[in-house]
Amino acid sequence: IKDVSTVVEEIPTSASGVVNDDDSDLNEPIDIQIRNVVCNFTVPLHVDLHKVALNSTNVTFDRGRGVLLKQKRNPSCYVKIYSSGKVYIVGCRSEQECKHAARSVARMVQKHMGRLKDIVRIRNYRICNVLATCKMPFGIKIEELAQKYPDSSQYEPELLVGMIWRSVEPKATLRIHTTGSITITGAASEADVMRAVEIIYPIVKEFRCPFRLRDGSSNKRQRSSGVIGNRVYFSDEDDCNDGEC
Repeated sequence: IKDVSTVVEEIPTSASGVVNDDDSDLNEPIDIQIRNVVCNFTVPLHVDLHKVALNSTNVTFDRGRGVLLKQKRNPSCYVKIYSSGKVYIVGCRSEQECKHAARSVARMVQKHMGRLKDIVRIRNYRICNVLATCKMPFGIKIEELAQKYPDSSQYEPELLVGMIWRSVEPKATLRIHTTGSITITGAASEADVMRAVEIIYPIVKEFRCPFRLRDGSSNKRQRSSGVIGNRVYFSDEDDCNDGEC
């Protein structure tokens, strides 16, 4: 995946009334990382899940749900196979890995069902969801962003962390945080992820702000409670400071 540094423009100091003392960070490339690609397809034959499970490794046969779960190592992903021939693949890191895993699973089913001499083709292959993350070189004022674009955004700080932005073209859902990190879900391809970031960049750039860093001089009291190993420690001082004493 190439970065989208080509869409990074020079940001004027008067935009949105925000002055950034260090504009050199804005010229940094935006690293878009694909975290998960989900696909599904159909194998045109009835699959005997019990027979496939007996002849395969790293599989779990759920008889009650009628599904066979398999973990592949190359590429690393999880596969769900139904007796109807429907197959779901989750956990790939690229579209190419998804295609490779789909061909491998279809070949495995064809082999265990004794249909190697027949021509079995994958049908209705499609990418269901692409999940990706990226980080902008600046902070984002999501409160002001949600006020200006109420139709495309959803910001409920009491319920969700970050702001939800729904892109229509390309179809995708973006979760934007004040730290500048953005999570893209619901995209149909890696190209749609790139386009979604290219479209959202000039919008969030208008509401940029400096990063809110925590320095060591913060007067916030450090709690003595915590988890060490498998044990949870609670401090009576925490309850007193919370006003319960």
